[in-house]
Amino acid sequence: MKFWDTTKKEFSKSVLVIPNWTWFGEEKDINSDSFLLVMKSFLENNRGADNTKWIIPYPTNNLPTSLSNFDNVELVDMGKLSTFPPMMRTQFPSNFFKNIFGEKIDVIWSHLPEWTNQTLIARRYNVMTQPVYGYSHWWEIKENGAYKWNSFVENINGILQMKECGVNSKWVKKLIIERAGEYFSQKQLDKLEEIIQPWYLGSDEYKDYTEKNDIPTIVFNHRNNGYTGFQYFFDLMDKFHQKGYKFKVYTTTADIDKPYVEYVGNPNREEYLKNISKAHIGVGAFKDYSAWSMSVTDGLSVGIPYMLPKGLCYDEMVGDDYPLLYNDRVELESWIEKFLNYGKPPMIDTKPIVDKLMWSNSLTNWTISKVIDEER
Repeated sequence: MKFWDTTKKEFSKSVLVIPNWTWFGEEKDINSDSFLLVMKSFLENNRGADNTKWIIPYPTNNLPTSLSNFDNVELVDMGKLSTFPPMMRTQFPSNFFKNIFGEKIDVIWSHLPEWTNQTLIARRYNVMTQPVYGYSHWWEIKENGAYKWNSFVENINGILQMKECGVNSKWVKKLIIERAGEYFSQKQLDKLEEIIQPWYLGSDEYKDYTEKNDIPTIVFNHRNNGYTGFQYFFDLMDKFHQKGYKFKVYTTTADIDKPYVEYVGNPNREEYLKNISKAHIGVGAFKDYSAWSMSVTDGLSVGIPYMLPKGLCYDEMVGDDYPLLYNDRVELESWIEKFLNYGKPPMIDTKPIVDKLMWSNSLTNWTISKVIDEER
């Protein structure tokens, strides 16, 4: 089923997006999926995107309505998928893709490398030779607690079929090639070195909200996953609460029942950003792994400085001279306790960081942006 009618407008080219939907189903709103947030930001900030038709498949009964304002987006129902992401990555809807390649498609942009090889096989039913570019948002490796049996090898095999694949940082590129070395030859690793390139995710435009809470408030707007340090952080805050400190923690996880926690998630992105802006400081408790956290750029975009670990991707995000890059969790705990004692965060202007990271700036380094511009 095609949802938006793009046939009335002339486009210079069409791009088939291989999506990476991980946040959908009866209890989840697909419009909050991070893949969709990336696509929306790309379409809103890329000057070449308007002249291109973007074909975006979605899982049955999970229409991404927040893309409804784009007259260059064609949403296509690709059938039912598992809502469990590791299972979804193995459920390639082959009949759907075999049929869609009967349409005029100039470029394939795969956000799910595990499906890339299958996509190429489906394409052979037609005389099509589209170039394949990619962006990989997630990696099933031990550092982020992935299951022992996973699709990492399929992910790498898919990337090896691409002209280029964007990743969110130089740090993650180095880590992924290191992990690929456990399975692939040096010749293939050298090829990955050329294909995988950092395409930094962007930030919303800086907004200067001035209202702050009366008591020390921390925002922890990361997912409830092992790699985010979620359990560690809330165990730590329990200890501070037991010591008698008065504070709030803002979170985007709705089911945390603690006296100091306030849920600030909101389906309206502007309201969500306004909510978190009342906090004084943010915390990233990542230890061994972190993707380029949009949760962090969300906070930075409304003036919230974050305590962040050294040695992951954040040195690239905020700069080596950023004063709140901590060395270890001992230092992090000391900094949090000092904040709770004094009630005032360090005076850090996040605007220069945000101005550098804005989507309109970040996208100039994405090869897919150059491809759609050059081929117009």
